[in-house]
Amino acid sequence: MSFSTAKRDTVFGFPEDRPESFQPIDREALSENALFLLDRYRIDNANDPMAIFVSMVDKMSANQREVISRFEAAIALAGVEFGRIDLAIEKAEENQRQVNALAAALDRIQKDFAFTTDKIRQRTNSDIVLNHLKPCIYGLSGAILTLLVLFLSLRLKIL
Repeated sequence: MSFSTAKRDTVFGFPEDRPESFQPIDREALSENALFLLDRYRIDNANDPMAIFVSMVDKMSANQREVISRFEAAIALAGVEFGRIDLAIEKAEENQRQVNALAAALDRIQKDFAFTTDKIRQRTNSDIVLNHLKPCIYGLSGAILTLLVLFLSLRLKIL
């Protein structure tokens, strides 16, 4: 037995009436740090209080690492979800801007239509009849001028 093992046995005090049973340490169940500590203090017995303590601390550390990795995964998923929420909000804002633009265009169209109908309502019947007769008057005037020019050209033999 080494000096450190003898010193440890006196501190933890194995009773003399109960013999200590030797059980080898399961080296596959422990991390490298735990194995380093056990090898450094030359602990071979799994029933040794220091081996039990190192094993408990190693299991707690492994559990903490697992919990931390789960939290990191949850944080990554939350980041992805927040990104999706941001995209959805941006899309909703863009849609709202488009709706507002359409509402403004519709309002302008309604105002223009109201202005045009008000202009039509303010006209008298004679204005409306004259408005429809103007093309006819222009057409007749053009035909008369054409006939007059034709008559003069045949009469005077100018052309």
